[in-house]
Amino acid sequence: MFKRGKWDMPKGRIEEGKSLEKSAIREVNEETGLPIKGLTIEGKLVSTWHTTRHQNIKYLKKTHWFMMRYNGGDDDTIPQIEEGIIECRWVHLSDLPAYRELLRIRVEYVVDFWHENLAYWPQS
Repeated sequence: MFKRGKWDMPKGRIEEGKSLEKSAIREVNEETGLPIKGLTIEGKLVSTWHTTRHQNIKYLKKTHWFMMRYNGGDDDTIPQIEEGIIECRWVHLSDLPAYRELLRIRVEYVVDFWHENLAYWPQS
């Protein structure tokens, strides 16, 4: 998804009483418009840390990244404009190099982890 001049991936807060996995699926649904019923988690990728601001206070945030599959009849996305997301896009592995320059560093790390460890595993 394209947000604030960079390519990023969905992420957000964990709601109280909700699992990491349920929160991840909810965030993907909210930020991309993909229906929850079509989203499944295939496994955990990695975790990253970054700083963020809320009400002028800096926080250190841990993000848990998951590999997901979408099985839906329609893979059109609806960017969450109110969160500053202006575009969501499916990117083929062979097209990744064209996105590198504008990837957030943490996203580049996640993509590299996936590419080096999981991208060529047989699909179930």
